[in-house]
Amino acid sequence: MNGTTLNRASLLIFSILLIAAQQTAAQAGHLDPTFGQGGIVTTDFGAHTASAAAVTIQPDGKIVVFGGVTSPGSTVLAVVRYNTDGSLDTGFGNAGIATVSGLTFPSAITLQPDGKIVGVGFNIGGFGGSAGIVVVRFSSNGTLDPMFGTGGVVTTGVVTVEVPSGVVVQPDGKILVADGELVRLLPNGQLDSSFGTGGQAHVLNGDLANALALLPNGKMLVTSASFFPTSGFVSRYNSNGSLDTTFAISGQLGTTGPANTLLLLGNGEFLVGGNLSNSVRGPIGFAVSGYQAVGATDAQFGSHGGIVTPLARFSTIVTSGLGVQSSGDIVILGTASVPHTPQVLALARYTAAGQLDPTFGTNGTVTTSFGTTALAANGLAIQSDGKIVAVGSFANSGGDSGFKLARYLGQ
Repeated sequence: MNGTTLNRASLLIFSILLIAAQQTAAQAGHLDPTFGQGGIVTTDFGAHTASAAAVTIQPDGKIVVFGGVTSPGSTVLAVVRYNTDGSLDTGFGNAGIATVSGLTFPSAITLQPDGKIVGVGFNIGGFGGSAGIVVVRFSSNGTLDPMFGTGGVVTTGVVTVEVPSGVVVQPDGKILVADGELVRLLPNGQLDSSFGTGGQAHVLNGDLANALALLPNGKMLVTSASFFPTSGFVSRYNSNGSLDTTFAISGQLGTTGPANTLLLLGNGEFLVGGNLSNSVRGPIGFAVSGYQAVGATDAQFGSHGGIVTPLARFSTIVTSGLGVQSSGDIVILGTASVPHTPQVLALARYTAAGQLDPTFGTNGTVTTSFGTTALAANGLAIQSDGKIVAVGSFANSGGDSGFKLARYLGQ
């Protein structure tokens, strides 16, 4: 073999290895190198206690994160908007961050069709605010919307025992909020007196409501956890706030494991995400269950209606997000931990039929450690291109605290 032949052979081998490396690097579930630093974005609020509660993605691909920042004697709601590459959108709020004081526990976010941003939380009555569910609305540039409530803020006066778990905007502009109560507001922020009693309806077994979804026919699904960590409920309500007794058994469906998250599918069926537990070890794995629109188990999903996915080396998993890609693949997010070690962000992906997808990450699962003392994964969103955005909060031993965003390749 002459030198030219050897050079050609070497070049061919190098090309094959390069292609293989690129394919490996682009595997679904790997961090997206075009986002932030190696797929990760950190927004550090220093010694303040910061918590990212929810995330949503605008039609233009910009990422909106909702959370709170607390310092001694005050608390500030923070909406942060990022460009598609993970940099702060300096055209939003103040250098990418919009704030408002007096909201103790921010929790959920949604977008209106006109680009306005609606966030909800709960105020315990401290820091100069009134107790109750609080709803805020920002214009698309990050300023509070003066057409909503009082200067963009509505304190409903509805007081329950937990932070609101979900918010959706109806096609007519009315805003639905769920915690222990279902609350509906008119587009201007006033309570909708045509809903329930004076604008609110009680959620059965709902002192621990977890998720809210609006059906195309105007009915609502609400998930709630029982006081026992091994079970949960899904309830369906009519558009006027009354319980829909045509759903499941008299309007309610029991679930396997706590019903932490809820995902509507295009055919009227829905998925519930949580974690399977036992009385000794606590949560031991992701749990996803499939249901028909009428509230019956979908036996064709997973194994007889569901799938449980433990994560090797992690004894505790708490589920916090559930999403679906345009391919029909299902992604679940949670926080995984083992005693005496920092928590990690955890993902798993399933096919539309409810089988673990071996092409995602390592045999269908992904874990990401940020090297921080504490971590909580709180929000999941799927981009139109299938990329996966996971959001959480971090804290380290030096006192720094802030938001963590990670973006993963979807294919």
